[in-house]
Amino acid sequence: MGILSMIFSKDYKDITSEELRVMMKEKNKYQFLDVRTKQEYKSGHAFGFNKNIDYYKFSRNHSMLERIDLDKPVVVMCQTGARSNGTCRMLSKMGCKEVYNFKRGIRNYHGTITNK
Repeated sequence: MGILSMIFSKDYKDITSEELRVMMKEKNKYQFLDVRTKQEYKSGHAFGFNKNIDYYKFSRNHSMLERIDLDKPVVVMCQTGARSNGTCRMLSKMGCKEVYNFKRGIRNYHGTITNK
């Protein structure tokens, strides 16, 4: 592996809508984390994404991520994929073994949206 690939490699996987749909059928196997603000989350989130931790808050205070079980796979979503990308990098560095980024965010999500 070259030095550039080591620098720019990532320890998480970007997933598509189809891959997310399959993962959501096995909801007990994964943790589903929405990293948008509380207001964004309450206005509508993907059904099954029952954990909401605001990226803008935990990016300065990593201890907020202690609610995540690092031994259980985590699927992360935000509005467009940018915040979830950063979250995936942080979780990987914290030692989370399996991390998945829903790469285009809730804007690309075609499943059930709920505000409960």
